[in-house]
Amino acid sequence: MRHNIVHLIRDEAEIKHHSVMDDLANKFGISPFYELMPSHLTLKRGFESGEVDMTDLYERLDAFAATYTSSDYSLTGWGQFPEKAIYMDVVATEKMSGTVAALLDCIRNMPGMNFHEYDNGGELHASVAMSILQPFDFDKVWNYLQAIEKPDFKMKFDNIAILKKVDDKWVVDKVWELN
Repeated sequence: MRHNIVHLIRDEAEIKHHSVMDDLANKFGISPFYELMPSHLTLKRGFESGEVDMTDLYERLDAFAATYTSSDYSLTGWGQFPEKAIYMDVVATEKMSGTVAALLDCIRNMPGMNFHEYDNGGELHASVAMSILQPFDFDKVWNYLQAIEKPDFKMKFDNIAILKKVDDKWVVDKVWELN
């Protein structure tokens, strides 16, 4: 079964994330993918539970969550990976960046846990449109987002979650709260 390690976006920021995707659906016909996965920041991209000892992973995340405390970040403005994705941008504090780096170090040496080019915690973001899921007119969507109110949320990096893919939908498997 396919899994991702994420930080769940909650509360008002989650509502805004959904409303932006609904707006893009109405104006540009882009399906809101929050119907397929919860609002989140990806910390570690896909891995297979058949290749990773999930009991070991849960134990590592238990210990991690018991050791690390929450930190701050901002979910503010728009960013892009040209022609691939448009997202709400993340501005991480030094403490949050350190926590994400420590999390990745905690799981890096696990057998079967392969790390890819983007598994480095360096470009955290909350996607609102992704061409891999559904092609769209990138410039039109980007220009539209530049003309509307930009998101600006002061956030807490207060959870780590594992999402698992069940059929065609990503669901929360387990959440670890950071104090």
